[in-house]
Amino acid sequence: MVVDGIQTLLLIEAVVVLIADAVAAAWIFRIYRRNRRKSALAFSIAWVFDFLTILFTTQQSATLQLVSLLCLPAFAGFIFYGSVKFLEEESINVRHKVLAALSIMPAAFMIYLLSVYFYTENAFWTATSAAALGISGIFVVAGGLLLKEVEEIYKSAIEYLSISIVLFGIHLIPAALFGLQPWYGMIGFTLSAALIIFMVWAMVKLTSSDMFLPIEKAIPQQLDLKPGTLIVGMDEYKELKEKLREMPVLAFVRDVSDIPEGWEYYFVTTVPFQGKFKNTIHPTDLAKMTEISYRYFETLAASGRRGIIVLDCLEYLTVYNSWDSLMKFISKLRDFTIVNNGTLVVVLEKESFENRLYAQLRKLMG
Repeated sequence: MVVDGIQTLLLIEAVVVLIADAVAAAWIFRIYRRNRRKSALAFSIAWVFDFLTILFTTQQSATLQLVSLLCLPAFAGFIFYGSVKFLEEESINVRHKVLAALSIMPAAFMIYLLSVYFYTENAFWTATSAAALGISGIFVVAGGLLLKEVEEIYKSAIEYLSISIVLFGIHLIPAALFGLQPWYGMIGFTLSAALIIFMVWAMVKLTSSDMFLPIEKAIPQQLDLKPGTLIVGMDEYKELKEKLREMPVLAFVRDVSDIPEGWEYYFVTTVPFQGKFKNTIHPTDLAKMTEISYRYFETLAASGRRGIIVLDCLEYLTVYNSWDSLMKFISKLRDFTIVNNGTLVVVLEKESFENRLYAQLRKLMG
């Protein structure tokens, strides 16, 4: 009776995981159809292979169980490939220390295989199941480590996914060591099911975020605004806003009372509004503003269009950042603007700054 109960519970868990895999594959593929990001396609295919892994593992056929040993590494490979493409799409360079950490993987894999063989004394298990679990674990962990490189941009969305992927890769090690033990079946599969569901949730959360989706609204061909940089006062800004009202401008603002519907805006504030505003950003998070601006220009440039960024919060940013940090931030925005033939509009009143600082700002913006 106990054995039958365990088998029933394992079957229920398998069905839940299969449903989660199918939902993740379909949902993320739908997102790929919308934005054509290859990372989304890779992640979607990965869940298809995880679905097949679980499906074939639960079958009595020895042939299908061996096929599952090919599906698991395929799942790991697409997770890794998706992570690499994700960094490429975000134009993020991998730090050398991350690549250096991956260099120990070949030796670690051999030590792992020898450990499994000496522990289980089963050469067939070591050469098949343990090898598949080990190589999959290595590439899954590597994919999770790569995703941490964009943690500053996507915050909790990528943090949860990275942690879940790394934990899933690590848990494959005890699966290889104790997989032949009857007592491990229930524990191992339950842990695997929980981690897979966690990964599915985290990946759907990431790929469904606004930052993962492209800017799709069209910019009119004739713009009444020249490329380059521009400093305007509040009265000029009000007039300019009317001219740009139908354009998908990227704006960092303090006043959210009259934001044109076509704009992608970020409310710069220190207060967590708990969902009242779609996008908020802390005034000290200049790195995130830089990355958002870069992705905005890259997205529009790829389709032959040019973007417009409005910075209507510079005085507020000076309260929370050093002047040198702000100048570096403005300098990066200026460079992005020039390279992509776009327009950067900085809204401020001259009287808000010392003459020396205002002159430095004008000189920096050219």
